[in-house]
Order: sequence, then C-alpha cells, then structure tokens
Amino acid sequence: MVSKRGGIRHVEINVSNFEKSKAFYQDFLEWLGYKQVVGGKDFAGWENGEAGIFVTYLGRYKELGFHRHRVGLNHIAFQAESRADVDRFHSEFLVPRKIKVLYGGPKEYPEYRKGYYAVYFEDPDRIKLEFVH
Repeated sequence: MVSKRGGIRHVEINVSNFEKSKAFYQDFLEWLGYKQVVGGKDFAGWENGEAGIFVTYLGRYKELGFHRHRVGLNHIAFQAESRADVDRFHSEFLVPRKIKVLYGGPKEYPEYRKGYYAVYFEDPDRIKLEFVH
C-alpha cells in the first residue's frame, strides 16, 4: 500500500441484509478492480491497493434503516478514468443488473465544477453511490 497522509484508508458500511449486500458489493467492487481480502459470516472486505471497502452486518440496528437525508453519510464517490468509463459502467453494469440509477443516468454536473460527469445509484440499503470523472 502507498502511504498518503490524510488519504482514506477504508470505509466500513453497516448493512441490513449481509448476503444481499455482500453480493452487490462483490460484483460492484470487483468490476472496479478491487479484490476481496477478508470474508466471514457477517463481514467482508475488498481492497484496490489504495483503499478498502468493508461490509458488515449489525443485526441489532437493522430496524433503524438508513437514509442519506439524515445525519451521517450522504454518499460515497468512486473515481472513473474517463467519461466513457462512466458511460460504460452505466450500460455494462448498472442497466443489466437493474440497479436503481438516480437523477436520469450519467450526465454532467457543471454546478459542482466544469467537466464533472457522474452517474449516481443505490446499494441494497439505498446508500447512494457515485461513479465520477
């Protein structure tokens, strides 16, 4: 691992249905080039050489649910190599899997900055994810 002071080392996501979320994140993260590095009965993790994403099941909290408009996480953004990479992810990954795409699909968001091009989507717990160039 390359050490970058202040860089994000990993993110851990608590989920309400471990098997469903593990399958989603395994498919998604492996598409991005992450490799699974740990797995157990209610915990799994993937890394790409710079950052890790871990999914864990905490049954005692599952009834509370998640919503990005409450205090806490709003979304997680993953870097794309190009606009074409965003479009390919949409057409080759999201559409065939019938994953809920937000805001009409891939498009430019000039209100964020010039050339900002992204697609937003949700995981099984409705945690918003973004693939952006």
